[in-house]
Amino acid sequence: MIYCDAHCHLGSRQFDEDREQLLETMMEKDVQKAIIICCSRHDLEHGIRLRERYPDLKLAMAIHPQDLEDDHEGERLKRFEKLIEEARPDMIGETGLDYYSHPHTREYQKQFFIRQLELAKEKDLPVDIHSRKASNDTLQILKQHHVKGIIHSYSGSIEMARLYMKEGYYISFGASILFKDVKRPIEVIRQMPLDRLLIETDAPYQSPIRDRRHEPQDVIRIYEAIAAIKQFPIEELCKAVEDNFDQVFR
Repeated sequence: MIYCDAHCHLGSRQFDEDREQLLETMMEKDVQKAIIICCSRHDLEHGIRLRERYPDLKLAMAIHPQDLEDDHEGERLKRFEKLIEEARPDMIGETGLDYYSHPHTREYQKQFFIRQLELAKEKDLPVDIHSRKASNDTLQILKQHHVKGIIHSYSGSIEMARLYMKEGYYISFGASILFKDVKRPIEVIRQMPLDRLLIETDAPYQSPIRDRRHEPQDVIRIYEAIAAIKQFPIEELCKAVEDNFDQVFR
């Protein structure tokens, strides 16, 4: 079986001390495919090197919606366009809207989100979407810019998931389903079609265990939980998710 982590930050400074061991453990545990999300130059430099060594690791880069406090001028987007030409990512992400933590920058977020979607279309790249307390605006913008990709760390309703899927998106679920007393994501997963489902860790973030760093190999626990929710053999789930992962990049 092959496990896929559809969203992790392997270039994060939190992995600087043991990144090599982390990669060895991932591969030993058959977490062989992953999307490396890079929203800083530090992360991107490590992501590029990892992709060179492991071709099944995909490289995503973007300007994150939470990172527009101090630098939200058009010149930043021009620098980003140049960086895309140099790094040649497999995906634009994570980009999107975050009205939960940064409602005061929402107009800048929309501008940067739209331009990154335009770049994805120009470069024929899929996108990885961050949307927090901004589903309606996210959906309306995606309807206007026809690209394909992934809705990351989904926690919304099945109705909104269906609207995203109608636009051609895959829906990715993370460790929130392992949290105590969580109900809605579990109900959504029960109703999700298998051919639109992806699984992620968001490592090193969103750990289900307090004060413990989340790691890509932890995705196996999420697979096991989703297999139980959908009452599928784990082998069948692995095959379906791998097919979906590969389809994003075709």
